[in-house]
Amino acid sequence: MDTIKKRQTLQQIGESFGITRERIRQIELEALSRVKVKSSSPNLRAVFAYLYDYLKKQGGLKREDFLLNDLAESSEQNSLFFLLCLAPNMQRFAKCDDFYSFWGQGSDTFAKASVLLKALLKRLKDNKAPLVKETIYGEISQQPRIFVDNLIEASKAVEVGPLGKVGLAIWPEIKPRGVRDAAYLVLKKLGKPLHFQEIANNANGLKGSFFQKRKILPQTVHNELIRDPQFILVGRGVYGLRDWGYSDGTVRDVICGIMKKANMPLGRQEILQQVLQQRLVKENTIFLNLNNKTYFQKDREGKYTLKEI
Repeated sequence: MDTIKKRQTLQQIGESFGITRERIRQIELEALSRVKVKSSSPNLRAVFAYLYDYLKKQGGLKREDFLLNDLAESSEQNSLFFLLCLAPNMQRFAKCDDFYSFWGQGSDTFAKASVLLKALLKRLKDNKAPLVKETIYGEISQQPRIFVDNLIEASKAVEVGPLGKVGLAIWPEIKPRGVRDAAYLVLKKLGKPLHFQEIANNANGLKGSFFQKRKILPQTVHNELIRDPQFILVGRGVYGLRDWGYSDGTVRDVICGIMKKANMPLGRQEILQQVLQQRLVKENTIFLNLNNKTYFQKDREGKYTLKEI
């Protein structure tokens, strides 16, 4: 029975019988045509009605592997596939450049899905960043939400990322390909600087195939963050994103940058507050750097400026 249930390609079947894959395809179509004529028994009609109702509740479109997993155990999926091929008003669309194999209600399903996918791809490319599902639902309001969800699942180019946003599958925020991408996702999700240990712990809690395949270690995270300029060390082992306005360098470098930008004398508390927005350090560390007379000078009003060297 296991041999009978094992799925084979047309090429494999043709080789077994010593004929071409095209001839096997012709025999398959002829056999299905004959079986369909005799598939009007009450029991089969009930099965077909159930399958049709399932697909209708899915918005009229469902990716094939997800459909099979929903309705049958792995050992029975070939039998279910056979029944789907016999069912009236249900059509299979083979995988192509844009879609994985999926089932639809009516021959126009593919055309409708293609038009909507093209519009969604343009929207994402124009936005240059992932979108929340609510935004997409609102822009494809002519279709039920379940149809939009299943369209995204069936698409090869669009996916839902670990943070629940929709974007292009080639974007690292959607399909992370390394520890660096995972760390970036964690920081974007939580929106604040974190110790590399916390980043690793949170990354291991994210969903997605990348995170299921491996355990992310703290030291690996640390090594990656040190090398990538998009991450800024803001405290002992604590990293933030350059996108958030953090800049490179030591505490002294940060003070110099603040003074250059201000282009005017600054009071001690002003400097303190601005440095603490850039670095997670003790106040005394800032004051010790500020008292370095090689770089900074204090005027009669107690305000500081850069010293020309």
